[in-house]
Amino acid sequence: MCPLTQCKPGETVFIRGFLGGLHMRQKLQAMGLIPGEAVEIVSGSNGPLVICAKGVKLALGRGMAENIMVSCDRCCLCNSATSNA
Repeated sequence: MCPLTQCKPGETVFIRGFLGGLHMRQKLQAMGLIPGEAVEIVSGSNGPLVICAKGVKLALGRGMAENIMVSCDRCCLCNSATSNA
């Protein structure tokens, strides 16, 4: 797993969980971001991170996006290589 901020535009990732307090988790869930949901990274080079979830584009501040833990091919391959060693 890795934070959403480490993913690159064009990647599709799956939400695995949230860091932070109850208020932030509730806010993210109210936006439709729930564990197991697939999201696509639209842009993220400067400013807010733009994602697409369930066909809706959302702009997330970097601080909030840093607390969304996701799995993707790139980070899962790295984690599985180190956990098998």
